[in-house]
Amino acid sequence: METPSMIVPPPRLAGRPRDKRGYPIPWNVLIGEDGTPFFTVNDDRLHWTAIRGGLCPMCGEALGRWKWFVGGPQSAFHEHGWFMDLPGHHDCIEYALQVCPYLAMPKWAGRIDVVHPERLGKVTPAIFLDETHDPARPDIFVAVAGARVMLNPRGSYLPYVRPAKPLLGIEYWRHGKKLTEEEGVRLVRAAMGDDWEPPEVSG
Repeated sequence: METPSMIVPPPRLAGRPRDKRGYPIPWNVLIGEDGTPFFTVNDDRLHWTAIRGGLCPMCGEALGRWKWFVGGPQSAFHEHGWFMDLPGHHDCIEYALQVCPYLAMPKWAGRIDVVHPERLGKVTPAIFLDETHDPARPDIFVAVAGARVMLNPRGSYLPYVRPAKPLLGIEYWRHGKKLTEEEGVRLVRAAMGDDWEPPEVSG
């Protein structure tokens, strides 16, 4: 069985600095004062840089026409759904879906504010927690691609994002494995309702 440590990062990520385990550190990850990367926390300053420059948050390079978003079914398909994380390149997103504990592992330790609240005061800049984010993990993750990013401003919080329709592509993932469309649709219907139908794609 292939483990996350055996999965080769794409060329865009291969040159990134590595953590103690050998995993590439995404470009927008918040780095603590002692050099520790907080993989579950985005650096707000780099987040804004990525928005303004159309950059992939994982590798820091410019995005092309296809911009891939990852989240649960509600974020991807609900009429009022939005994503917290910015879109990335397909190969960067695919790698994250295979190795990121939150996205890929059947057992997930939890958010930093739940597992290590004592560490929140040891990073610069200070961390602002988004209480609208559900700490429970979806049973299935959906990657959807669009050609244009829509922003939903939220005052002092980072904006929500989502792809403008029509979508260019849809992928379904669970526990680090890409599902068939049939498997993915079945699991999304369990979350969205039996009458849910996948949207059309134009890619």
